[in-house]
Amino acid sequence: MGSTLERLFAKASYAAEAEPRLVDEQLFDAEWDYIKNAVPKRRAEFGTARVCARRGFAAMGLPPFAVVPGGDGAPVWPPGVVGSISHTAGYCAVVLGRDSLVRSVGLDVETLQELEPGLADAILTPAERAWVGAQPRSRQADLLIAFFSAKEAYYKCQYPLTRAFLEFGDVELELLPDLGRFIATARVPGLPRDVARLEGTFAFEDGRVLCGVELA
Repeated sequence: MGSTLERLFAKASYAAEAEPRLVDEQLFDAEWDYIKNAVPKRRAEFGTARVCARRGFAAMGLPPFAVVPGGDGAPVWPPGVVGSISHTAGYCAVVLGRDSLVRSVGLDVETLQELEPGLADAILTPAERAWVGAQPRSRQADLLIAFFSAKEAYYKCQYPLTRAFLEFGDVELELLPDLGRFIATARVPGLPRDVARLEGTFAFEDGRVLCGVELA
């Protein structure tokens, strides 16, 4: 059935996860020029993602490609490819798809941890806050991280198509924990109908929450 990461995406062509490590010598010149002044932790995350992506290109029958962020910070993928990158403590993941099969993908992974109480107000809408508050107290911290991550995944999926900058409060989720799914609905006008409401998947694993959204 594949890994948990692979199961988040029904139409993606490739998904990989790895522990970040320094791979400076494997970076293309353009990638190194972008990241060379960063601290080792950031270089490890950046480089590991690029190595994973190139393995994905090879698996898809595509030539190597330097994945460098554009002016908005989002990765620029080779023609015909959509993708998403996420990393958290000790973990990096990449998902890729052919644009003939999927128009956009969004991946986010977060480490489960206690957040400062005030952050809930920044992440959740009033309806979401009421829902989380009605869940068993033992689950609330993890569910709050899941809301954060799912909104990040939705944002990453919609952004290449709309170039819309959204705040957490601009998106409202219906979380369905028993199904491992969520429904994200934008609360701002102007987004195309097929982007303004998207379904996603999520899973808790190894002290993390993984969230994926794709638009076919």
